[in-house]
Amino acid sequence: MTRDKSIYQETSLRYFLLPSLTYYLKLLALPNVELEGLIQAEIDSNPLLEEITPEPELEDTQMVKKQENIDELGILDLYTGDSTITDDSNIEEEFDPMENIPAQNDKLYDYLMRQAERKFKDRDLEIAELIISNIEDDGYLAVSPEELSQGDYKIEDIQRIRKEIQLFDPPGCAWREIKEALLAQLEKLGYPQDSVEYIIVRDYLPLLNHTNGDREILKKLNIGEERLNGAKRVLMKLDPRPGLRYSSAPSGYIIPDFIISWQDDNLVAQVNDDNIPRIRIKAQYIEKIKHPENLTSEELEFLKKKLQSAKNLIVAIEKRRKTLSKIINNLLEYQREYFLKGPNYLKPITMVEFAKRLGVNPSTVSRAVANKYIESPRGIHKAKFFFTAPIGNKMDKRYVMEKIKEIIEHEDKNSPFSDSQIAKKLIRLGIIISRRTVTKYREQLNIPSNQCRRII
Repeated sequence: MTRDKSIYQETSLRYFLLPSLTYYLKLLALPNVELEGLIQAEIDSNPLLEEITPEPELEDTQMVKKQENIDELGILDLYTGDSTITDDSNIEEEFDPMENIPAQNDKLYDYLMRQAERKFKDRDLEIAELIISNIEDDGYLAVSPEELSQGDYKIEDIQRIRKEIQLFDPPGCAWREIKEALLAQLEKLGYPQDSVEYIIVRDYLPLLNHTNGDREILKKLNIGEERLNGAKRVLMKLDPRPGLRYSSAPSGYIIPDFIISWQDDNLVAQVNDDNIPRIRIKAQYIEKIKHPENLTSEELEFLKKKLQSAKNLIVAIEKRRKTLSKIINNLLEYQREYFLKGPNYLKPITMVEFAKRLGVNPSTVSRAVANKYIESPRGIHKAKFFFTAPIGNKMDKRYVMEKIKEIIEHEDKNSPFSDSQIAKKLIRLGIIISRRTVTKYREQLNIPSNQCRRII
């Protein structure tokens, strides 16, 4: 099977020859507001960098073109055929602009990805990033391993890496069933698979909510009541939704990373990077490096390292901008009906499928949409909102939820529909899902059961 182009293949030769790929991958996952802070911190710490002040007489398009020439072609020219500016491979690690990001509360995605980058590499890291990018705020893996595979990755590899991610901190993330989160936490706490605690969660968890559940567990496990109560005390300390410790809704006003808006009767997509500083390398320092006669060896070494760091950052920022622009424009093209007509026209697609459409690696898409928001005529949404797996007959679950909501809104309030009746009505609409799935979606919509909806 021919693999999709990897990140290395989608990166042009002149970018690949420079040690900027690491910065690009890191910057790609940053929201614009965090990138702005990173650049400002780097300007403050790197004397070779300066912010470009836009010239008022230039039109926007002219300014963009001029900026591209400065940041890309001009800088890259400095690194061809000039042996005084080459450097060893350790410079990138010593001068990583990411280290200048101001400390802030971790997001779940960032926290898990840092652990993944220490644990995995190469293809395993690609799979880990794909899994992590589909983890919801509470730690739930919103896309099944089969859907993540899409024929590009082996199911066994996805399951293996998902199991290892479940043992990251906080333990239990990437769960598909609540008991997976609890079992991972028990494993981290050192409880073996033959322990009473582990067996209860694995085999008898539903019984804990039943009136006679304790009696059945005592009988099946042949243990005493004191031992069962001790196990239950342990289980009460476990967290069924571990991701919430690192997931919090953004406070205050959301600054969207992408904007889709009407311009001259057309929908247009753009990266919302107006507040991101445009930077360049100060000409006087370039001259000093080219003509180092008046510099000590220590001064020259310092300037060369700072130049390498500045160059890496500039190239990575420009590469990031081009990637994000490509993704948001293709997303607008794919979901145009949604933006024009509303929720019923949202088309399901996974990140893997979308990456295939773009001819890029899935990890590129997952990084690009992480922690980012899109503002459109339909409101402000997380970028991940537009990437969901189809249900059975290729219908998005949000479309199904909308239909459930419509059915309930038009029901007889004196005799509201049960979940089974709703499932049958959906079948008539060509939506084949179980009664239990209807119950789950109804609860997610915060709609009470039919007994509670009845008007007495």
